[in-house]
Amino acid sequence: MADPLKILWYIRHNDGPYPWAPEGAFPKDQNRVNELARAVDELGFYGALVVGDSPFIEISSFIPITKQMRFLIPIYPGQYPPATLVKQAKEFDRLSGGRLLFNQVNGTDLILPQFGVNYPSDQRYDFSAEYWDVFKRLYAGEIGSFKGKYLEFGAPPPPRGAERRRRLVQDPYTPVWGTGTSPAGVEHAGKVIDTFLTYLHRPDRLGEQMNSARAVAKQHGRTIKVGTLANIIVRETEEEAWAHAQWLLEKTGVERLIRGVDERLKMGRYNKTTGSRKAEAFDSLHSDDPKIQSRIDALRAGRLPDLRSLESYPNIWSGPNGQRFDLLDLGYGGYLVGSGENVAARIKELQRDLGLDTFIFMGFPLIEEAKNVARYLLPLLDLDKSPPVLTEEKIFGEYSALPTVDYAVAAHS
Repeated sequence: MADPLKILWYIRHNDGPYPWAPEGAFPKDQNRVNELARAVDELGFYGALVVGDSPFIEISSFIPITKQMRFLIPIYPGQYPPATLVKQAKEFDRLSGGRLLFNQVNGTDLILPQFGVNYPSDQRYDFSAEYWDVFKRLYAGEIGSFKGKYLEFGAPPPPRGAERRRRLVQDPYTPVWGTGTSPAGVEHAGKVIDTFLTYLHRPDRLGEQMNSARAVAKQHGRTIKVGTLANIIVRETEEEAWAHAQWLLEKTGVERLIRGVDERLKMGRYNKTTGSRKAEAFDSLHSDDPKIQSRIDALRAGRLPDLRSLESYPNIWSGPNGQRFDLLDLGYGGYLVGSGENVAARIKELQRDLGLDTFIFMGFPLIEEAKNVARYLLPLLDLDKSPPVLTEEKIFGEYSALPTVDYAVAAHS
């Protein structure tokens, strides 16, 4: 029997009907973001991926205005010393009732040097594997100090006084989710990730990535969950959903679509088709796939691609998505588009055939589209409503023998 589905939403400040264009973006408004957090919590989503300048700080402000939703936040290995991240994670878990999830992001040469991480791309995966292994073992109380290939630190000082405070934290640690597309990235995911995420694509492409990650995990004596990230347009009827998709294309326009393709290509992300990170340019693009080449030709001629030519599989569509537009059908920025019944059928197909049990959706405007998903889609799915699994914090070594005192009582003594 299939596991219940974890359906998550996005929380971000960049919002609007089509926020990748100035005229389609709302002014930044913290009150609206707070309203979004409350809506995600009340509408029955499992949680939300929270992105922004300081998501760890921001989600702390959501604790008193939400009751059950989880918060998935991006963390770069090396962004925090492992012991610091463990302390922050445990304290957030104590305050929120264990509602924290980490989305591990390996980052790029433009981002990581500010954190003192200066390794080549594939070596970063090796560093990340050590980092997250140490994090998990520290959180679970298995180690107090560590000396490895990349990391070295000593044991913490003893607690003040003769007692340590009791607090409930996640068992066995804060879950670590994440992605990986290159061979090194998939190898890393199999070693480290608890839930492997990939961008929505047609099922045969999704299956390749997920099976590769599962195979690596099995080699290391692990099992992993799998999920996908996608935009979504769901309406009462197919016609309404595809009409909105066409509206998004028209509002985005040819020039902005081309810029989106160029910007993505310049990032030098791993291209599974070519097996390299070599950056290309829109002017030099060519595809042996007639369907994809027709998209390229349309943009070069100053025309929008045909709406349904961007559909790679029933209800799976490559539409505009911020600075990304998957013109080449490489598998990023995909949409699920259709009626509630048809989108639910596609989700159940992906769950049945590929074992997906986690979907992270985004649609704009974020509050309005979350309500559409809650109205037309969520009632048709078996949703995971289980609470976090908590345990009393475990302390490594001699300090574990100290008597404990309840945290809440100590706070008022």
